[in-house]
Amino acid sequence: MVDFRVYEPGEEALDIYRFRYKIYEEEMKQNDFYADHDQKIIRDALDDFAYNIAAYRDGEIIGTARVNFCEDGDPGYYLDYYEMESVGADYPLKVSFSTRIMVSEEERGGVTPLLISVECFKLGLARGVKWCFCDCAEEVRPFFARLGYEVQNPSKDHKNYGPGAVMRFNLDDPKHYDKRQSVFARYLDGVKPK
Repeated sequence: MVDFRVYEPGEEALDIYRFRYKIYEEEMKQNDFYADHDQKIIRDALDDFAYNIAAYRDGEIIGTARVNFCEDGDPGYYLDYYEMESVGADYPLKVSFSTRIMVSEEERGGVTPLLISVECFKLGLARGVKWCFCDCAEEVRPFFARLGYEVQNPSKDHKNYGPGAVMRFNLDDPKHYDKRQSVFARYLDGVKPK
């Protein structure tokens, strides 16, 4: 069974920061701009106003994601990188973005990535968000497409991680709440957008 904890803005999420370091630095050798090699953590300014989600199995962290709401703080680099203003008057009040989405290697082929994504969507729904942006490497783009993300830009270079796709998700689209059309609808327990 997977348990979740959502760290609210201002809460120190050391287990998440350490998990990021383990995945990005020790496993993937990313040389993340924000890696603190002394403390073995990765934390950046977006964490100041983020909701950090941690997934646990048997008390051990197995996955994370970070959700930022644009009305809560400056998205900085991600404003242009995700082309957030493409949603017109919905920016910033109805826009969020998810970053630092990762799971441990042994969980990557299972349901954990889906469950973490559902937790992100629930946060967005609770805040009345319409648009959620993310980016991903080409090899995981099909996963996000199955969730209902659409390609915003198929090939864009991230300053820290290199080439990938920018994706966006319309939380108001009714198909996401139909169990016949949506891979994650059954996990939302009848929750619909505000």
